[in-house]
Amino acid sequence: MHTLSIDTTSQAYANGQAVGALLITAVVMAVIWFATTSWRSGPVPRSAVEAERAVPSALRRRNIVVGVLLAVAVVGGVRALSYEGEPPSAAATPAVPERTIDAASNVGAYRLLTGAEAAEFEEMAAGKDGSGKYWFYEGPGEGPIGAVLRVNAVEWDTELAEEKNSDTMSQEMRNFFGGAKATEVTAFEAGPWGGQLSCGFLTPQGGGQPILCAWTDSGTTGSVVLMDETSLPAASKIALQFRTASEKRA
Repeated sequence: MHTLSIDTTSQAYANGQAVGALLITAVVMAVIWFATTSWRSGPVPRSAVEAERAVPSALRRRNIVVGVLLAVAVVGGVRALSYEGEPPSAAATPAVPERTIDAASNVGAYRLLTGAEAAEFEEMAAGKDGSGKYWFYEGPGEGPIGAVLRVNAVEWDTELAEEKNSDTMSQEMRNFFGGAKATEVTAFEAGPWGGQLSCGFLTPQGGGQPILCAWTDSGTTGSVVLMDETSLPAASKIALQFRTASEKRA
């Protein structure tokens, strides 16, 4: 998962937005103060009597402007405090304990292909840009492949570790599904390992429309392409099974 745009969900971005709101507030207050200078002062008195009468009037006008400035300051301050960003992925979930990541031989109706059965598909995966490890499963449908599982972990990939120290989980997911050109991307329950899990539809092919599900946490990114599923909620449950079955934690 590589960064494609500014991470609008990060704390750094939120801090920048907050600072911007405060600067705008300060500018608006300055404009109001200087624009009302003449009004606050009132007309130049022509006599001692007029000067005496002008003092209370000027004080009232000044208090009105000060009240407006206080209101603007409160609105600007509330706006600035409303910006709250996500921490980087590496800090968003508890540190990953000792674990083992490997494909399960069976996940529901899906059977892991090994040996000669998987060789052809493994050669195809070797030329893909996506990092991590790939596994291929026979599914309940008629096609030769029912599911393609991919998992990458910070233990294997230093670039992924760096990415998780800078990007939020929301940005990771947005980049991933954007790169896959998935549609109707929907968030679902991420399961016992926490983090985020979402699913969306891929471009129709061969008479069907594969579903792509992906998950991320502080130390892992994973995805599974399901060829035989038609429902995003149903696919998310299968994806969760793949996630928990392929990662064992101490």
